[in-house]
Amino acid sequence: MTRSAFRLAALALCAGLIFTGCAPAAPASSGAPAGSAAESTLTVTLPDPLPEPIQPTEEDLTAITDVLETRFRVDWDRPGRYLTARLDSVQVIPPKEWAGLQIPLTDNTPWLDGRSWMDCITAPGGCLLMVRTTTEYTPEAILCAPQYSDGVADHVYLALKEETGWTIADGWRYYMGGEPPTPSTDPMQQELELTMQQWITLQHQTRALALSGIFRDLNAPLNDLTAEEWANYLYARSESWSGLTGEGRTETPVGSIFRADFTDRISGENPTPAALENAEEPLPAPCAAYEEIKALLNADPQAIAYSRTGDVVTATLTLPLESGTIAMEYTFGLVPDSTGPVSRTYLQSARRV
Repeated sequence: MTRSAFRLAALALCAGLIFTGCAPAAPASSGAPAGSAAESTLTVTLPDPLPEPIQPTEEDLTAITDVLETRFRVDWDRPGRYLTARLDSVQVIPPKEWAGLQIPLTDNTPWLDGRSWMDCITAPGGCLLMVRTTTEYTPEAILCAPQYSDGVADHVYLALKEETGWTIADGWRYYMGGEPPTPSTDPMQQELELTMQQWITLQHQTRALALSGIFRDLNAPLNDLTAEEWANYLYARSESWSGLTGEGRTETPVGSIFRADFTDRISGENPTPAALENAEEPLPAPCAAYEEIKALLNADPQAIAYSRTGDVVTATLTLPLESGTIAMEYTFGLVPDSTGPVSRTYLQSARRV
């Protein structure tokens, strides 16, 4: 499935983030479907005359925008989830455009005390805001089958001016627009003739292998890596596989990581590494030289060089560690975007040079 097809297959109309005051509210349940796709398509008859909204000052609108972006960042700043995540615009919606929004007058949200958003605009006073955001998932996030599509999204928010100042009282994510602008091609990606997704996963996987301290020959990684090396790899790979839970495990099921990073499989059972067949799932842990390796990688973008021969990409790593210079070659196979939700690379072998 191509990237565009994935977007079309994902939910286009969905419940969005809902905020009240300074804290995010939980998504509505089926008993209180605020912002749901079904309700967002209802035809709403508005009263005549319409209440006159309060126009925020430029300073107020800046403050409201900061609050919204801060709350979006709770999701946007999750490790390994987004390549792009930004708030593009916040604008007051004039009353003449309210009917075209097709949002429900009431949504049974407790913080509105059963009143409609129009009642709230009348007293204590407020306005409706149109907020546009742009997001683009990482290849890893797409492989985890996210609930909502990324791309350009429009959100409608009810902003109220109360004694304590402006607050965001309710919100609806009711429309998904087009795809975000395509980023410019990296020169190395172009030279290697890789898709954007292959190029991104290749860099993520190579960095994780280096951070794991996997500096030895591997003919069949799923069979050759030890339980300790798997723990080190899972820790390093959590940078771009949605991070770690409070219990210290990967947010993403380890089987999904093993399949995506070490096989060309699109479906079927997740593989079990030989070292883990009769053992518990290893708890991710950094290798002994993790901080030293990370500092070197961050300081030298040229520490990893890439080349391609046929359908095999080779990543050559050179690291001047205190214990001695490390030189490694990691070889990767290619999964095209015609066979799955994303195109990607997967590790085939490794060799100390």
